[in-house]
Formats: sequence, C-alpha cells, structure tokens
Amino acid sequence: MNRVVKLNKNSAVRPKKKVYVISLLVILLMLQGCNIGKNNVDIAVKKVSDLFEDGEVEKVKEGEPDKIKDSTNQKHIDAAIEAIDKIDTNNGKHSENLAIVFGLQSAVLIAQVQLKEREGTEDSSNYDSRDEQKEQFQPDENDIVLKNNKLKNKDILEEFINVAGENNDSEIRIVKDEEEKGVIIYDLKSVYDKNVDQGWIDVIPNLEYYIAEKDEAQIVFNIRQQCGYISKDQQLGYYILNECYTHFEYPLLPIINDN
Repeated sequence: MNRVVKLNKNSAVRPKKKVYVISLLVILLMLQGCNIGKNNVDIAVKKVSDLFEDGEVEKVKEGEPDKIKDSTNQKHIDAAIEAIDKIDTNNGKHSENLAIVFGLQSAVLIAQVQLKEREGTEDSSNYDSRDEQKEQFQPDENDIVLKNNKLKNKDILEEFINVAGENNDSEIRIVKDEEEKGVIIYDLKSVYDKNVDQGWIDVIPNLEYYIAEKDEAQIVFNIRQQCGYISKDQQLGYYILNECYTHFEYPLLPIINDN
C-alpha cells in the first residue's frame, strides 16, 4: 500500500525565508560599514575645514586651504589629525580615500606651519634644542641606521626589499641621522590584499626628532604614504621607493658598503 506523504507548505517556505533574512542582514551590515567609512571621511573633512577662515571643503580636500582662523590652536589641529587617522585607506593601493587623506594631511600641514608662524615657535630656540632631540631617540638593535655615511643593518634592509609587498607581515624601521637638523624615522610595513592579489608598502614617517628647513615639504616624506616597491638603483646610488602617492620615485637611502 503506497503512503501519501503530505508536504507541509510552511516547512518548504521557512528555509527560503531564513536565506532572505540572512541576506538582508549581510546587506545591512555592508551598508552600515559603508556609512561608518563615509562618516569618518565627513567628520575629518569638517574638522580640517573648521581650521580655516573660508572653510571651503573642495580647497581643503585638495590640500590648498587659505588662512587659519584666529581661534585655531594646537588642540584643534591634533583633533583633525586624529579624525584623519580614522579614515580607512587599507582596502587597496589606489583606495578612493587615499586621495582625500593626502589632501587633508596637506591642509593640516599648512595649518600647523601657519600656527607655528603665528605663535613664533619657529625661532632659534628650536634649533638650539636639536642635540637634545637627537639624544631622546635611541635606535633599536635591528633598526637600519644611516649615520656618518655608514649604513647599519643593510642586510635587514635588503631582506625586506626581497619580500616587501608579498603575503607577509614584514616591517622595518629606518633611522636617518641628519646631523644638526635631527633624526628622520620611517617605519615601513609590507602589506598584501589577497582579495585583489596586490601588495604594497606602508611608509609612516616620524619627524618628531627632526627640525625641517623652510620649503622642505617635498624633500622628506611628511605624511603617511603607500608605495609600490623598493628598488636598488646602482646608477643613481640609492635605494628607491617607487610608485608612492606623492612621489613616483623617492630616494630613501644611499647605497653604502657595496664593493
């Protein structure tokens, strides 16, 4: 005797409903992530714009603002920098946000220079403190140090060059002793995005121990960068950072101690 099996219509519908609900939640989470990212950009743009008298958003985003407000102080600039740091630029080498971050960082740099000029902090007293600044920073044992035309830990640098941008978490620190101007520090980190099968190098400058000359903005990296790779150019005599956001080629260190 054949049994007749009755299908429960509700049971057939439930799995589909469950799939729809999960899909909807995923979409909502993605939209929420996009909104958070957009909000971080909007907040940073506003904080940087508020530093300047005209506050023109487009000028600020392009790194070409005008005069800072009389009320702008270091606390406001620090808050703007903190807001910029919250913008996500790690979703690919040519992230849309990277252009915005570069413009905002350039605008903040202009604000910082104007504030120093207004407060008269760029005077000889800063230069008198250079030796004290240099003494405050002590390189670690594995740091790559350029000092007195000698390059320490060159083997660590070249090992990093060979693997940078591949699927690894390699990182190094470069310390350049610029004599009376102080010390420039660059933290370099290998980054790889498996989703787009692309790697690059994050370059994070630290100029806390360095006093730049006027109009030196393009001589040293003064903002965070993403560079494609490092090459060793024997003809130029330099290790070169290539395909960086603000420089197509940037001479990082001289080639020293080669036969």
